[in-house]
Amino acid sequence: MKLEDVKEFFDTQPLMYLATTEEDQPRVRPMALIYHDDQCWCCSIGGRPKIKQIQENNKIEFAVNAQSRKDMAIVRGLGRANIIENRVIKKQLSEAIPWFSGYWESYDDPNFVLFHLDIEEIEVQVPAERTFHFFNLKDGTVSSIKK
Repeated sequence: MKLEDVKEFFDTQPLMYLATTEEDQPRVRPMALIYHDDQCWCCSIGGRPKIKQIQENNKIEFAVNAQSRKDMAIVRGLGRANIIENRVIKKQLSEAIPWFSGYWESYDDPNFVLFHLDIEEIEVQVPAERTFHFFNLKDGTVSSIKK
């Protein structure tokens, strides 16, 4: 398994489960996975609890169920979610999100909150092969374990 396989999968997968923390309690919710320019993003309507959770502790983990692929079952990633205030980036992403107009009128809408997922590690489970693949994006190492 190569990192390019995972990135290709991100490009076709519309749904992820994002975990944040609230004090000492994990919070998980389904969210749209926006894969654009080789990066992962998500967005939210302003005022949602996840925004405050990310502002207080931006460490996140996410999972994507790969039911549509025979070679992977679960892709997990961890890193940090960073709220984006840059208007140029918000405009670019708003134009890349097909369903954007169903929630917001403009990228300047104060209720449009954009997050960049700065992914540090990815784990891919491949049940057919009984393997786990680990990609450390910080140092570029890749490893696999067969169970």
